[in-house]
Amino acid sequence: MFEDENGNEAIAPAGVVLAQAGLPGKPAEAWLVHRDRALPLLDWAEDWPCARFASVTDLIREWGSHHAELRRLTELPRTTETIARNGLPVGSLRLEAPVQPGQLFCSIGNYRRQVIEAAVDAGEPADAENLRAAATQALKQRRTDGSPYVCLTSIHRIGAPGSELVLDPDVVTLDWEVEIGAVIGASGSRLTPSEAPAVIAGYCVVNDLTVRSRVVRPDLPGLGSDWLQCKGLQGSLPLGPWFVPAWQVPDPAGLRLRLSLNDTLMQNDTADDMVFSIPEQLSYLSRHTRLRPGDLLCTGSPAGFGIHHGRFLRAGDTVRASVAGLGEQTTRFVNPTIHPS
Repeated sequence: MFEDENGNEAIAPAGVVLAQAGLPGKPAEAWLVHRDRALPLLDWAEDWPCARFASVTDLIREWGSHHAELRRLTELPRTTETIARNGLPVGSLRLEAPVQPGQLFCSIGNYRRQVIEAAVDAGEPADAENLRAAATQALKQRRTDGSPYVCLTSIHRIGAPGSELVLDPDVVTLDWEVEIGAVIGASGSRLTPSEAPAVIAGYCVVNDLTVRSRVVRPDLPGLGSDWLQCKGLQGSLPLGPWFVPAWQVPDPAGLRLRLSLNDTLMQNDTADDMVFSIPEQLSYLSRHTRLRPGDLLCTGSPAGFGIHHGRFLRAGDTVRASVAGLGEQTTRFVNPTIHPS
């Protein structure tokens, strides 16, 4: 894999991945991407049934029948050679979200250091050590006796990985959350944690943008979080740029997540800080709803939210969110007077 300009862990995927993209003026379709070059998946359709899909979403819906063949295709040396020789520059493509999920789930409070950070921030500075100790003990108890906390949110939040998001004047507490998105490739219910990895088709970079001031309803504070209001903005979940098949990510717990605001690093941690692992989250989900091919689980976000830094997103900001080995996305935030809806 590549290293970034600072010599940190590689951002770009090592192998052949998939994208949903289009040339200027043309509809989007599925592409195979290797390094900085890409070719339409349909270029292989004559010889490979797994390539006869116009979209990555359609392929994932038939993942069980085609993933083994797709792995053979993408791991052939001649596939990467063909992309390198005949492929178009990725920069010439209009990248869209690689997947349009059927169900969209978001795990809440699933990184230890983030939960502790929030607990300390909510109290007085003089009580920081006591608050940190209490939150640490509560996490241990939750790990022993508790379960993941997951909300269901709108699929219409999905946005492109290199998009502009218009900030209306009343959205003044929009916050960032870089996450690993796990894309489901098989139906499943009542899965054990050891069975859950088998239903994962692959992974994507996610930024779960959240309006902090709308998490709790002031008129109904006793009813808990209002996920519709705080996680409902159209385009507030940029996804991609790539769909990275699960066989390229043998240990998702080792992946590093980073997010920068205007080139200042705000989040930087690894997924082994999760309270509940991705298989444990999927096992919990499958006890309460049936998982289906194409569903997406956003698996939680590490410490370093804007609410901790005392800084929310505003017009003129640029956010870069990355996960090592899965890629990087960029979102620019603009004023509605410049880009009216």
